[in-house]
Amino acid sequence: MKASDYIVKYLENIGIKNIYGYIGGSITHVVDSIFKSKIRYVHCYHEQAAAFSASAVAKLTNSLQAALATSGPGATNLITGIADAYFDSSPVLFITGQVNTYDFKYEANIRQKGFQETDIVNIVKPITKYAAIISSGKDVEKELKKAVSLALSGRKGPVLLDIPMNVQREEIEINKHSFEIITQKQDNKIPQTEIKEVLDLIKKSKFPLILAGGGCSSSKSHEKLKEFSEKLNIPVVVSLMGKDSFPHNHELFGGFIGAYGNRYGNILLSRSDLLIVLGSRLDKRQTGNILTPFLKKKIIWVDIDVNEIKFSELKPIKVINSDVTLFLESALRYIKTGYTDTKKIIFKRDHYIDLVNKLKQEYSILSELKRAGKIDWHYRIMLQISKLLKKQDVICVDVGQNQMLAAQTLSISWGQRFINSGGMAPLGYSLPAAIGISTETKKRCVVFCGDGGMQINIQELNRVSQDHIPIIIVILNNHSLGMIKQFQELYFEGRYCGTDLKSGYCACDFTKVGSAYGIPSFKLSRLTKKPDKMLKEIFSKQGPLILEIEMDYVTHIFPKLIFDRELEEISPMLSDKEQAEIDKMFSKEKI
Repeated sequence: MKASDYIVKYLENIGIKNIYGYIGGSITHVVDSIFKSKIRYVHCYHEQAAAFSASAVAKLTNSLQAALATSGPGATNLITGIADAYFDSSPVLFITGQVNTYDFKYEANIRQKGFQETDIVNIVKPITKYAAIISSGKDVEKELKKAVSLALSGRKGPVLLDIPMNVQREEIEINKHSFEIITQKQDNKIPQTEIKEVLDLIKKSKFPLILAGGGCSSSKSHEKLKEFSEKLNIPVVVSLMGKDSFPHNHELFGGFIGAYGNRYGNILLSRSDLLIVLGSRLDKRQTGNILTPFLKKKIIWVDIDVNEIKFSELKPIKVINSDVTLFLESALRYIKTGYTDTKKIIFKRDHYIDLVNKLKQEYSILSELKRAGKIDWHYRIMLQISKLLKKQDVICVDVGQNQMLAAQTLSISWGQRFINSGGMAPLGYSLPAAIGISTETKKRCVVFCGDGGMQINIQELNRVSQDHIPIIIVILNNHSLGMIKQFQELYFEGRYCGTDLKSGYCACDFTKVGSAYGIPSFKLSRLTKKPDKMLKEIFSKQGPLILEIEMDYVTHIFPKLIFDRELEEISPMLSDKEQAEIDKMFSKEKI
C-alpha cells in the first residue's frame, strides 16, 4: 500500500472526519490520499487557521484531530497553532510535507539543501509531546502509531510527523495488525483512602470551594462535577479555560475568577478555607502576584500533570495525580457506597450558600463600571446577547478586551460550550476555531472578537462563505487594540503607541469586508434605533452573518487586578463600608 494511503486510512479508522490544511507541493501525496478516502479535506486559507481549527475541535471533543501543511513556510505557519494545542492540552496530529530524503541536509553543516527545506521537527520539539521525521517507508506504521498514542495518553497534546515526499509515495507492507490502535495503559484506580481523606477535609471545612479549570472542560466532566458539587453542597468557581464546566444559573455557581474575574468569584477564592482545584494550574493570572491569601489556606489539588503542582509556589495539603473525570467518578462512587458521614457533610451550609448568592447580587458586573465611573454600554449589549444565545451554541472568543468582556458577562447554560485559547492566547483564534467546530459538529457557533483579532485571520471568511457555515461573528470594534491601550493608560501615562488611529493602528469597516465575501453584515452602535429588536432578529438566525458593534473609542474592562495587589483588592477598589460588609459575611461567629 502507498504510505500516504496507509496514513489516511489509519486516521479514518480511528474516527477522524476532517483534516484541516493548506496544500503545497510537498504534501500533495497525503492530500490526494485524503481525496480518495471518506475523510474530508477542509481547505483553509492560511496554515495558522488550519492549526487553530484542528486544535479547537480537539478542545471541544477531547478526541484526536489532524492538520497538515507543506514544507518550509507551510510548516512554520503552523507553529502558533501547535503551541496553542500544547499549552491547552489539545490532541492534534500535525503532518508536514518535507523535501525528498536525498535533498534533506540531516547533519550537514549547511543551512539548506532542498528548496523550502526546513527542519520543522527540531523547531517544534519544545511545543509538542513528540515530533519526528520519517526517513523510510518501513518506519511509517511505527511512527504513526507512536505519535497517535502519545497525543492521546496522559495529559493530551499535539504531535508532529514530518514526511518527505519520497516516503509519502513509497509502497509499504501492511498486515492485519497495521490498523490496530496502540493505547498506553492508564491507572484507573484512586485508593479509597485518598478519597476518604478528601471527604474528611471537606467535612471539617466552613468555606470549601471548588475551582474548576480547563481539565474539567477538556475531560468533559461537566455532569460529574455538577453531581459532586450538589452532593457535598460546595460552590464552584471557574477559570477562563473552565468557564463552561458548570452552569452559571446554578445556585452553587460562584463566578469566573482571575485577573479579570468577577469580584464575587475572587472574594470566594480568597476567603475559602479549603480550595479543591480540579484541573487548573493556579497560575498568576488566577491568583495574582501576591500569594498571601493562598499560603494560609488548605488546598486539595487534582491534576493529570503532576509537574504543574511540583513547580508551583503553592504547597497543597493533598495532591491527587489523576484525570478530573476519574477523580470525580471515584469520589461519587465512594460517597454512594462507602462513606458513612455523607449526610453530615451535606447537613448545613445554608449560611454559606446564601452568602454566595448575596455576593453575586451585591457585586454584579454592571456595579463594577458604576464603581469605576466608566461607560457601561458595551457591557449592557453583551448582557443582552447572553440572553439570546441558544442552548447548544458553541461560543468561540478571541484575545483581548473582547475575551474578558465575554468571560465576565456571558452566562453559560447547560449544553453550551465556551472555547478560547488560554495558554498561547493568539489574536485571530476565534474565527478559525468556530469554522473547525461548526464543520465538525454542525452546531451554530457564535464568535466574539475585536477589530485587532478579526484582521489576523480575516481571510477565513472565504471558507465561511463557501460552505455557508452557521456562524454569527460579533466584532467589537473600538478602532483600537483596547486591552493594550488600557494597559498603556494604567502604566505608561496614556502614551499610546501602535494601539489606535493616532499612533499607527487602523481598523476597517468590517460590514463592507463581509459583503465582499458574500456574508450578510450588520452594524450596531449607540445611534441604532431599537437595538434590542435588532439583536433579537440577528440571534434568531443560524448564520453566516457578521454583526459589527461600534464601540466607544476608549473602552474599559472592569474589574481588573492591578499589579502587586492581592486578588481581593481588584480595581476599582471597594469602599471601607463595602469591605466591612464582606468581612462580616465571612465572620466565623455567624457559622
